[in-house]
Amino acid sequence: MTDKTTPETIYPSDLEQASNSYLMAIVAVISGLPLPIFNTIASLIYYAGHRKSSYFVRWHCIQAILAQAVMIPFNSIAFGWAVALITSDTTISFINLQGGYSGEPDNFIYNPAYFILYITIIILLNIAEFITVIITAAKVRKGKNVRWFILANFADALTSKQNQDPYVV
Repeated sequence: MTDKTTPETIYPSDLEQASNSYLMAIVAVISGLPLPIFNTIASLIYYAGHRKSSYFVRWHCIQAILAQAVMIPFNSIAFGWAVALITSDTTISFINLQGGYSGEPDNFIYNPAYFILYITIIILLNIAEFITVIITAAKVRKGKNVRWFILANFADALTSKQNQDPYVV
């Protein structure tokens, strides 16, 4: 049993495993880009495989899952909206000689200007999250504990403090 006043020892393998929890989402982006839930499922599978690891590894796995979970609603709306536009019977013209659009006049979903604006914001948000995940993974691998604003508090609450490492000496 460990003393609660003594900080947990973090081994190099822990740093690598914690760093990989963030990189798991990046690998999932490459394989499942159109379906945003794949990133979270990949992170959950990685966590399931490391749930008996040290507190440090488990905490970073949970923070990576939360980071992916935050993106699900935004990406799902963008994906659903794109599918709705593609499968609709309404012809949408992005360039119209009368200066309007050829969709339904009062329907927000078929207005290409709103769709392009939303997709642009979502792409920028995903790029920012992608870069942040890479930076976080690199810093964690070097031994720095990176805490994301708001998400770190949830990770603290969700991660069990009980040592679940079966290989503790």
